[in-house]
Amino acid sequence: MVRRRVAFASILSTLLVGAAPVPAPDFTALSTELERQCQSGEFSGVVLIRRRDQDLFEHECGEADILNNIANTRATRFKIYSTSKLLTALTVMRMVEQGQMQLDRSIASYVPDVPEEWSSVTLRQLLNHTSGTSDLTEQLLANFRRDHPTALRATLASITETQRQLNSVPGQTFAYNNFGFELLADAVAQASGRPFGEVVNELVFRPAGMTTANIERPNIVAGHPHMVTEAGLALGYNGEPGKLEQAINYAFVQLGAGAVRATVDDFARLDEALAAGRIVRPETWAMMLANPVKPPQGDRQPAGRTFGLGVFVTEVEGVKLIGHTGGTNGFISDFQRFPQHDAMMIVLVNRGFARTAWLREGVARALARTATP
Repeated sequence: MVRRRVAFASILSTLLVGAAPVPAPDFTALSTELERQCQSGEFSGVVLIRRRDQDLFEHECGEADILNNIANTRATRFKIYSTSKLLTALTVMRMVEQGQMQLDRSIASYVPDVPEEWSSVTLRQLLNHTSGTSDLTEQLLANFRRDHPTALRATLASITETQRQLNSVPGQTFAYNNFGFELLADAVAQASGRPFGEVVNELVFRPAGMTTANIERPNIVAGHPHMVTEAGLALGYNGEPGKLEQAINYAFVQLGAGAVRATVDDFARLDEALAAGRIVRPETWAMMLANPVKPPQGDRQPAGRTFGLGVFVTEVEGVKLIGHTGGTNGFISDFQRFPQHDAMMIVLVNRGFARTAWLREGVARALARTATP
């Protein structure tokens, strides 16, 4: 089943006294391609595009649970994986604003059991992936027996001599690193004296009004991680259209890098909260975007993409995109803000083979063809 709705903002705006008409972007091409991919099984999820407080486009299709014939809807929660990094970064920046953390302070000041060789690594460098540290996510999973803090302690205690050495001078070279955000999550917990999830809820989820977003709690069975399933949460699928395989995933292992589950409306509210300065101050948001790092030649990141502090900065045909993407083992997510057009896009998918770059680029091109509001 496919559900599609387009809001004609240009018509609505003429009803406002003294308001100039704002042309509605033409998403016909996106809608046509989405319908095709939904029919072919290439896409299953929810797409929402908004400008200010108005929905411009909404598309829902596919099933959150194939076996029980449960359809994806706007109320379905999805595991967002690496898009969680933006929320972790916002949490860190809120604590920086409150004076509880300092961007250019050593990670060893917050996580004292990191190797001595990492003492020159700062929070800023972890946020923009220039720390030079090794990505120890696989070891973290292997050590996960109870909860994230315990697994992280075991992982840091088991680092090899090679892993202790930095791969590059901190601050000089971009290398995408999931484990860096596990260190940031632990640093938040250490600095606040409270569990990371509790801090994220207080500093980001609640002020943003993300009422259905949360961080996945550990699910341990017989001393080993076990996949979390619950009502309202989509199941993820890998494979290919017509040959789907239910994905087995443990999002809770990546507490800072990928543990959030949310709906499209959670992100609509996040966008509104960011615009209103309810999460971080405007000058803090500007700091997160300033001096973005460019991946070295040969890096697998999309052309034109740069990295701020926990956020991607991209440009398509003169339109700036600011946000984050995520996805692994059954799920794909893509959250983008288009500041020149006061618009946003959120795509949540429960097919690990789906692609979303064409969607964000298509939205940017559609916005580029309309007048700036």
